[in-house]
Amino acid sequence: MIKDDFLSLQDLNQLESIIDNPHWPWFFQEEQTCDDDPFFSHILYCNDISQSQFYRPVIDIFSKYISWTSIYRLYVNLCPKTGSISNFHTDANDGHNEEVMTTAIFYLNTNNGYTEFEDGKIVESVKNRLIEFPASYKHRAIGQTDKDKRIVLNFNYIK
Repeated sequence: MIKDDFLSLQDLNQLESIIDNPHWPWFFQEEQTCDDDPFFSHILYCNDISQSQFYRPVIDIFSKYISWTSIYRLYVNLCPKTGSISNFHTDANDGHNEEVMTTAIFYLNTNNGYTEFEDGKIVESVKNRLIEFPASYKHRAIGQTDKDKRIVLNFNYIK
């Protein structure tokens, strides 16, 4: 599922003010998957535990739009301008049953990067777009070359 204009303008502006500002704490990661380029991330929620003071303000926005019974993980990722290509992967490859889990990616800014699926389908990075798919679908991030940063929120949950 691809849904454009996912958040209301008010909620989108609030989300941007929380995340896309000079005071947001980004954490350097050596690689996105295996043997690919570094990026920055901020873990909001993982393994049934809030990991950040920003979890509640962010989740309060999205809980108006996404129905879930259980959230497994919520990350915010920033990829710098490199045109990097991550490896194909699934988001629930750590022993959790990815057959019942859903992945959603929310694009906070528009750029020429995109998400590519193993079957060749491409979803462009468009501001305020959400894509949702079974966590078992292999996908990868294709980095942008036109903007300094590509910011996405990555959700894993059970509907």
